[in-house]
Amino acid sequence: MKQSDNIFVLDDRHEIFNIYRSQCATCHHYDWDNYSCSAFPKGIPDPILEGNEQHNTLISGQTGNAVYSAK
Repeated sequence: MKQSDNIFVLDDRHEIFNIYRSQCATCHHYDWDNYSCSAFPKGIPDPILEGNEQHNTLISGQTGNAVYSAK
């Protein structure tokens, strides 16, 4: 759950996406509490979270230089 200007937003994408199909479940940078990572602090793009795309190289719009790194 994220708070912005006293408004709470529930991120329930885990109900729709199977996180275990993506690299995220085994990535060192993944934040299980917020479904985010250092590259995507406001939320991982759906194609990556769905497991349809991988994050082995830098992606336009990401924050910093973090890419998939196995735990």
